[in-house]
Amino acid sequence: MIFGIGAMILVGLSWPIFGIVMGKAPKQNIDVGILLFLSAVLALFVSVLVGLIQGVPVSAPKAMWGTFSSLLVCGILNYLQLDLMSKAMQRGPNGIIWSITQAAFVFPFFMGILFFGVALTWFRGLGFLAILAALALFAYGQNSNAKGAWKLLTFSTFLTTGAVQILSNLPSYIPEAETISSVWRTAVFSFGLAIPTLLSAIFGWKKFSPKLKTNALKKKVWFYCIALQGFELFSSFFLLYPGMNLLAEAGIGAVAYPLMVGACIVGFELYAIILLREKRSLPQWLALFLCLLGITGICF
Repeated sequence: MIFGIGAMILVGLSWPIFGIVMGKAPKQNIDVGILLFLSAVLALFVSVLVGLIQGVPVSAPKAMWGTFSSLLVCGILNYLQLDLMSKAMQRGPNGIIWSITQAAFVFPFFMGILFFGVALTWFRGLGFLAILAALALFAYGQNSNAKGAWKLLTFSTFLTTGAVQILSNLPSYIPEAETISSVWRTAVFSFGLAIPTLLSAIFGWKKFSPKLKTNALKKKVWFYCIALQGFELFSSFFLLYPGMNLLAEAGIGAVAYPLMVGACIVGFELYAIILLREKRSLPQWLALFLCLLGITGICF
C-alpha cells in the first residue's frame, strides 16, 4: 500500500507537463491533434516493442476484453479531453481551467465508494473536501477578463476527464486482470489515443496530409512528444497501473486519483513559485496548505 500511495504522488507530480504543453503548443502554431497523434504513435511503438520482449499477456477472456476495451475507450476520450482543454485554454484563464479539470477526480473517487466497497473514513472524506476547497481557492485567485465559449469547453473537459479517470481506474478492480502487465495496458491506451486522428486521416486525407507533414518537420513538436512520453511511459510502466492495482487490492482504490490530483497541484505550484518566481496571494497559499492536508487525509 505504501508503494501505491508513493506511486500515485509521483505520477501526479509529472502531470503539470501536460497542462503546460496543451497551453503552449497552439501559441507556437503546433496542431494539438497532430501532436497527440505523434505522441501516441511513439508510445504505442515503445510499448508494443517492450511488450513483445516481455511476453504476450495471458488472462481470463472476460478480464482481457474488459481491461482492453476500457483502456481503448479511455485513450479515445483522453484525446478528446486534451483537445477540449487546449481549446478552452486558448479562450479562457488557464489557471481556472486547469483547476476545474483536475476536480474531475470526484468521479473515480465516488465510483470506488459506491460500487467497489471502498470505505469512506472521516480522514478520507475531510481530505477529499480539503482538495476540492484547494481547487476552488486556486480558481478564485486567478484574474479573469476572458470572454467567449471557454466555460462550456471547460465544463465539457471536466466531464470527459471524469470519464477518462473512471475507465483508467476500472481494470484495477478486476482481480483476473492482474496478469495483464502495465506495458500492454499502456499500448492499448496509446492506440486508443491515436484512433481519433487516424479516423480524421481516413476521411479527410487531403487536409490531414499537409498538416501532418508541416507539424512533423518541426523540432518543437518532437521535443514535446519526447517530453510527454518520457514521463508518461515511465509512470505508466512502473507507477500508474501497478500503483492503482495495489491500492485497489488494499481496498482504497478510490483514493488513487485524489492523491494524483493533490500531488499535481503541489508540483505545479512549486514549479511556478520556485522556477517561474510567481507570487502567490493569501488564498493561494491557503489552497496549497489545504492540498497538502488533503493528500495526508486520504492516505488514512
